[in-house]
Amino acid sequence: MHTGPSLALAIITCFLQRYFCESGWVKKEGLKPGSETETYGYKAFSGEGFVMQCTKPQSAGLCERLYNITASSEEADWSRAEGETNRDRDFLRDDGAVRGRGNALWFSTVTANDSGKYACHTGGMVFHFYVEVLERGSLGCRDPEESRVTLVLGKGGMIPCPGIKCQTQRSEVPASNTEVTWYKDARPVCEQQEERDISVEDRYILRLGTVHVSDATVYFCDYTYEDNGIPWTVRRSVNVSVIPADTKDPPRMTYPHGNEETVELGEPHTLSCEVQFGFQRTFDPVVQWWISSHSNHEGMMKLMEMEAQQVSERSIEELEFTVTRTAQIPEVTQLHLDSTFTCLAQNSVGNSSATIMLTRKPAVSRVLVIGCPVVCLLFVAGLGITVHVYWLEISILYRIYRPYKQTTTDDREYDAFVSYVPSSSSEEGGGGGGGRGRGVREEPLEVLLPRVLEGQWGYRLCMLERDLLPGGAYAEDVVWAICSSRRLVCILSPDYLASTCLFELETGIRALQQDAHLRLILIWTSPSTSSPNPRPSSPNPTNSRPLSLPLSHTLGLVSPASPLPPVVRRAIRVLPALYWTPQDQGRMITRSNSGSRFWRALHKAMPAQSGTGTDTRTLSDTQDRGTVL
Repeated sequence: MHTGPSLALAIITCFLQRYFCESGWVKKEGLKPGSETETYGYKAFSGEGFVMQCTKPQSAGLCERLYNITASSEEADWSRAEGETNRDRDFLRDDGAVRGRGNALWFSTVTANDSGKYACHTGGMVFHFYVEVLERGSLGCRDPEESRVTLVLGKGGMIPCPGIKCQTQRSEVPASNTEVTWYKDARPVCEQQEERDISVEDRYILRLGTVHVSDATVYFCDYTYEDNGIPWTVRRSVNVSVIPADTKDPPRMTYPHGNEETVELGEPHTLSCEVQFGFQRTFDPVVQWWISSHSNHEGMMKLMEMEAQQVSERSIEELEFTVTRTAQIPEVTQLHLDSTFTCLAQNSVGNSSATIMLTRKPAVSRVLVIGCPVVCLLFVAGLGITVHVYWLEISILYRIYRPYKQTTTDDREYDAFVSYVPSSSSEEGGGGGGGRGRGVREEPLEVLLPRVLEGQWGYRLCMLERDLLPGGAYAEDVVWAICSSRRLVCILSPDYLASTCLFELETGIRALQQDAHLRLILIWTSPSTSSPNPRPSSPNPTNSRPLSLPLSHTLGLVSPASPLPPVVRRAIRVLPALYWTPQDQGRMITRSNSGSRFWRALHKAMPAQSGTGTDTRTLSDTQDRGTVL
């Protein structure tokens, strides 16, 4: 029998089988032909966290990261083998128990069902991982170490690698010379030794010189061994929590603050107690309400019916937290007013208390309850009625005394409209009185005023008898003249108040309420230029009376033949006016004489002259212009 051909046939058959198997494997894995593959093993323990990255496990002694968290999840294509042929690529769970994290596969809590074969394709490499999940009790330890450690903030701490103390012959337990590698999350501990006081003692215990808040995280410890030619890595996880040191102080009362609370008889009342407790690892706060009646001679205290305690959430940063407890009094009686209520708080260090008494809320007088709204209502109604009654006076005062910028570009045709009633002396050409005083002929104001304002001061005046054509409608002419003028000058006298010219004053008052730039200049004259001075006698007649007077003062000096219109009578009570006397005739403003107070006040009340630009003075200005002829 020739063995040569048979041997060659067997070799060819094995080669073809391997070729087709590998080709089928590549197709099943979705890998490119020629990809390099490596196989490793991990052992984890049920109930702990577990992570493996898409690369070969770290060698002992190397200071490298546990996995690359910054890598994209597309760089690591994970799949899990189900039996001999099936490949599960959708084993990642939506609840986050198994998820991709960087180039690693992360198990929040690994279980026996996670045991199996996993494959990872990255670049041109294929890594196969055998994951075996063991039970903690399989190590044979009488008291298996837990994978949870609690450290105290600000103090030193020790984190042992679970399972190292178990002295058995199982391969999962490292030999005495096996080196353990520690990781804090993804960072190796050796990388942090320059930043803080951290080291490995007894080859498996991680020592922290000072515990920080950031130490509350997951730590991993690795050690490796080889079994049947496959390198195995035992990876244990330790969940570290950080808590503050236990308080050394008793609880502190924050409410109630005072010794009394006001209540109403027959009404329910809630007693509330707020207490600040310091942190304690074994936390069992006690907050209670006690009642003691004064009528009880024995002074016994009874525990009240209370709601459940409300505890605020505790955190590492907040070393204190608040406990609130309330007690409800369904109906306050006289017995409650004669009792004392005590809130007692207690922890393992000590206790504190706060005592209050209930006092009856003073009854509110019904007179005040009913009278105050009524008085306020009457006050508002009275104020509204007063404003309504005196609205004309208020609006006139507002228009007169509200400052505004005067200009000469308001398109007014006249500077002033002069309203007057001709006196008998003006009709006679100003006769009589020539021998009065120092030989100066006395002239009526309606004759003298246009000559001074137009001839000497350069204003443009409108006078109905002179500037308007006869035959027109009187009312329309008056309205047009007032609207075309910047001032309305009224020379008042008893004859004026009894004449039809009073319509011109009434029209000007109504126009004053609508036109913000119109101003009224009222000039009171003596009842008769030939009669004696109607003013009271005074040692100094020239300065005996101010030239700017309320018309209510001067109204008493005249007696009009007919009652004044209500608008005129109400307006002259608040409108200021000038007072003219014959003595002012010869005391006009000149270069050497500042003139009498009448002429200075009149010159100040007139608008800015045309061609002088903008006059920023207001009628509230108290300084003279200083203009002289």
